[in-house]
Amino acid sequence: MKKIFLAAGLSLATVTVTFAQGNNDSDNPDVSSFTKSQFATDFPDATNVHFANEKNFSEVSFTQEKEKISAYYDDRNQLVGTIQKKAFDDLPENAKKNIQKNYAGYTILDVVKFNDNESDGTELIQYGTSLDDGDNYFVELKKDSKAIVVKVSLTGGVEFWTTMK
Repeated sequence: MKKIFLAAGLSLATVTVTFAQGNNDSDNPDVSSFTKSQFATDFPDATNVHFANEKNFSEVSFTQEKEKISAYYDDRNQLVGTIQKKAFDDLPENAKKNIQKNYAGYTILDVVKFNDNESDGTELIQYGTSLDDGDNYFVELKKDSKAIVVKVSLTGGVEFWTTMK
């Protein structure tokens, strides 16, 4: 199974990129025309599109239904998954209660949702760990000088993911 590495150590806030305002960057020569075509098929209603070619993947930042989303494509021009910024209130109720109880005193810094394209075998790597072909939320928490990330399943299960440096 092929894996795509996102730069380890990036905070979740920086995984979602700045979106081009009113700019359709479809002429970016660094991104394959096949990826651009596949993106247009996958997200026909996307606006404010910006393409970026990274070392191991192509990233497309865009807006759809007022949501800012980043989509990642592999070297076969297939959608690996999407990441979008979310709010703590978007988490399942049992996950919110679990985090408030087990991580009392932590400040919530960021919440993102990773939506995996299960039909593509490529995996994204975040913080040195595979995102495991599943849809999950990732919550970045901080207490004093300690920053951590917990993974939240769509059904509300919460598990420690990693310590950030």
